[in-house]
Order: sequence, then structure tokens, then C-alpha cells
Amino acid sequence: MASRQMAHLLALAMAIMLVVLLVLNYTMHSQIEASGTKLNPGPSLSTQQDAMLRERAMNLLKKQEDTILALTEELQEVRREQASSIKLASPQPSHLQPEVTNLKLKELEELRKSVTQLESQLQDARSSASRAPPPSAPAPASVSAPISSYQMTASEKDCDDKFGGGLVRSWMSSPTEVCSGGTSKMTCYSHKHFFNSAKQWFCVAENFVIDFSKVKGEHSNKKPSRGAAQYHSFERGSLSADCSKTGSYKQVQFMHHHGLQMNTFVDESSGDHDEVEGGVTYLLARDEDSENAFHSTADFLNMHTVYTALELPTSTSVVLFDKQPDGPFYDMIETVFSSKNLRRKADFQGRVKFSKLVFHMESPASIIFQKVGGQKKALECTSSSLWKGYAARVLQAYDLYDVPPPPVPTATLILRNRTPEKNVGRVLKNAGEVEAAMRRCDLCDVRVVDLATMSYREQIALVRSSSILVGVHGAGLMNIIFAAQEAVLLEIHPHYRLDRHFRIASRLAGKAYMPMRTRTQVTCHGTSDDVHVEVEEFGRAFDGAVRLARNFDDGQVECGVACPAEVLAIDGNHDAEFKRLGVKKGNAASTRFPCG
Repeated sequence: MASRQMAHLLALAMAIMLVVLLVLNYTMHSQIEASGTKLNPGPSLSTQQDAMLRERAMNLLKKQEDTILALTEELQEVRREQASSIKLASPQPSHLQPEVTNLKLKELEELRKSVTQLESQLQDARSSASRAPPPSAPAPASVSAPISSYQMTASEKDCDDKFGGGLVRSWMSSPTEVCSGGTSKMTCYSHKHFFNSAKQWFCVAENFVIDFSKVKGEHSNKKPSRGAAQYHSFERGSLSADCSKTGSYKQVQFMHHHGLQMNTFVDESSGDHDEVEGGVTYLLARDEDSENAFHSTADFLNMHTVYTALELPTSTSVVLFDKQPDGPFYDMIETVFSSKNLRRKADFQGRVKFSKLVFHMESPASIIFQKVGGQKKALECTSSSLWKGYAARVLQAYDLYDVPPPPVPTATLILRNRTPEKNVGRVLKNAGEVEAAMRRCDLCDVRVVDLATMSYREQIALVRSSSILVGVHGAGLMNIIFAAQEAVLLEIHPHYRLDRHFRIASRLAGKAYMPMRTRTQVTCHGTSDDVHVEVEEFGRAFDGAVRLARNFDDGQVECGVACPAEVLAIDGNHDAEFKRLGVKKGNAASTRFPCG
């Protein structure tokens, strides 16, 4: 006990020394400035710095005062305990023998004297601080506070709580053990949605056994029907462990696919298993629309949240634990989230003991949905560390993170096309006219693509090199989060759509958002529709996007779609682009001040 107290006091002494130095430094500067003497070398402290130093010193003094009070109370308690130990009847353990106890009391008495000395030093420091003259005037508004003193506004804090680090802390703040007491355990984490107060959960298990002979259902290349058919089914004992269900077990509302398996969980284990899977294994049960970029992002953003919250290692492996086809994002999951090739149920046989299992935070819990984070707050927020962190995770995995934006406006028009397999809606009816309006842009690079015909790796490389993304409301616009730094999303809303999914994605990923709404009634094509865009209105919106894009990074051209040659020529960094795009460079307009 004495050695622990001595460690506390040593730390305390060092802290008080720092306080004294801060106070002396502050007092010295105040006295020198009061006498009119200039400090040499170097400038004197600003009024704002004086105030900050004084505040820091007083705060530290208060903390040390509280610490001494706590230490004194603890010393008194120890002395009472030792005194009562002397009165114990013989025989006594050696550490309670009177001579040993008296020795410890002597040590504690020395510690008490040290506390008294420190209190005296503390009082001297406080007296010095109180004698220091107050700042002569408040800091001028133009003086910037150090970065470390910046505090988020109430609105920024609210946004962080809902879409950033605060949300991660909320998930991790109340761990609930649902099975414990043996060599296995399961801990679940919950978060109450801000919008509808519904709770969602994800869980982590250690030394749990999955009996794959009791996990039923195989995946195929055909999308299963909605409902229970898209998930595996489980027989009793498909999941077992050497632990006992706690009183909290029934309080946890396991997410849908996880809940199906937990219904067959047996909290007893014979200890036998056919193999052991070491490391961390992530069981991913995907959204029913796993082929859709928007719905898949719900899963992937949740995975990023869980990986961040649990600080999962790069060695984590992923198991696709559903009956969905591999789909267009198979390569992305494997590249971004898994250290091994993706595996399925069929890759395991018999009873497998997993050192650590993470059960997916399923898509309904994702902040991608307006009903989860709340549409109003999402529309107010302009940044999210989770959205940006997820985008960075993906881009880094594909070696596309540290990529400068394109030197000239590079616009990508995303089209949606029907296939024999899928009667997609919101098809751009006058795509040719829209493309022609875009190609009228001076010194711009325009691409027209159908992302459905490209691999994920090709898609993300294309989008990353785009500074303007254009398209009718649809899942492909979710790629805006991977676009070039400062990119603009120009979203065409059919007259009947009010969704704000991609406005939220753009803003929270730090991109610009520019919407337009069509007025012409859509043309029906069975259960889907064709969208006609008023080209004149589109031209105005596109012009605004181009004006922004011309000034990304170190751009110096102030014009839109139609840009005079002499203005384009002002930016000397575009010589290579003139040649690449086959545009003749004019003589740059004069930028010299003509007067005087």
C-alpha cells in the first residue's frame, strides 16, 4: 500500500512542479509587461495567451487540491485498518505482526509528512497565481485560439453523436454479457436510434462452437425470394458454448438472421469439436438487396462501424453467412474486409470452435437510412467521421486514397439500362440530349457509363477520377462517397421522388450536392418508368457544378460550361489537358492590375 501511495505522490509532485512553472512563467510575463519592458528574444505573450495560461494554472491547481484531499482520506483509512490489525488476537500472519505493522505505520507517517509538504508547495503556487494581475482586456475576436482549445458547437456535437465518433462510443458504452461463467462468453452491444428509439444489437462471442451439419440452406446464383428463404435455417444445437445464459439474455433483441440462430443456441458444451478456427471471424448476413449499391452500403458502413468499435485486426476473416448470390460486391468485401478468401457455410464441416466470432450488425441498423439517424438531423450535418472513414477504408484497400482530383472538370454520367433479367426503373429517356449538353463544356472530360456492366474495381477507379457525378436518382449515385476530393453530385429527381439518401451521403462524406427536379411526367414501362429531363434546366444545374469543379484543388479558372479561351488559358497547369482533349489553347487574359 505504501509503495502505491509513494507512486501517487511522485506523480503529484511532478504535476505541482509543472503548475509552479506555469504560474511563475505567467507572473514573470505579467510583471515585465506591466513595467513596459520588452522580452528579448521573442515576442511577449498575447493577452489571450495570458488568460489561457492563468486558466490552465488554476485548473491544474484545483485538480491537485482534489488529489491531495483524496490521498489524505485514503491514508487515514489505511491507518485505521492497520490500527485495528494490531488488536487481532495471536497467532497472527506475519504481515499483521505488531512490529511489521508499526513499521508500515512509520512509513505511512513519512508519507503524511510528504503530503503536508506538498500542500505547502501547492499553497505557495496558489498564492502566486492569485497575486498575478488579471488580463487588461479580453482577447480580440481576430486572434485565433490554439487548435487544441477548439470545441465543437452543439450542432456539431449532435452530428458527431449521430454519425461519427459519438455514435461508436454509444454502441460500446453498455456492453451486455448474455452468456458467461465458463470458458466461453458472449457480449452484445446496443444503440438506441435517435429517430424512433428502437434498439439494435450486434454481438461478439468467444470460444463458441458452430455445428455446420445443423446449419441448413445453400446459396445459388439466383436471388432467393424475400423473407425466411434468404437466410439459413438452424436446428437445435447449431450454436453451443461452455457458458450459461445470464439474466440479460432475454433482454437482447438479436437481429433477424442472428436471432434465428440464437433460437437454437445451447448453453452447454461437451467440449468436443472437429477443428478450431483461430483469430477473428466475422459472420456477414447481408441485406436482402445485396446486389444494390445503396442497400449493400448499409451493410458495409455497419461493418466499418463494428471494425472501428471493436478495433478488429487486419487478420479478420469474413464468412458470407446467407443464401444470397455472390453478387457484384464479392470482390469488394474480400479486398476491404477480409484477410482470407471469402468463405461460405459449405467451406466448413462438422463442429468448428471459433476463437472469436463477430455477428454482423445487420443492415436495418445502418445510419444510411433516414429513419435511423433521422432525416432532419442528417440534412443539417455536413460531415461524418464514419462515412469518411468507411470511404477511406475502401479507397486505401484499392490503392486509390491519396489521389489528387482531376485537373479539369471530369463529369461522369451514370445511366440505368434495362436487361432481360431486370426491369429497372428511372431510365433516362433523353440520355442523348443530356450527354450532348454535357459535352458542350469547354475543356471538360465527359464519360457516359452503365456501372452494372463494370467490375467493382473498374467502377471505383472511374468514380475516383470524377469530379462531377451525374445521374437520375438510383443506387449507383452512392458512389459519390468515393469520388474525387471536393466532388459534386448532380442528382436528377423524378417529379415523384422525395428521397434524400444521396444528399445525405454526399454531405456526410464531405462532397458538394446539387439537385434538380424534373417536371415532365414519367413514362411507364410496365412496373418501371422512363424519366425525361428538361435540358435547359439541366444545363443551368450542370453549369453550376462545372463552376465549382474548375476551382477544386489549385484550379484558377472562373467560368462554367461556356468558357472563353482567354479565361481557360489563365491556368498554366492545363497545358497537358488542352493537348489530351484536343482543345486549342488561346492567349491568356491579362491578370495585371492596370491602374497607377
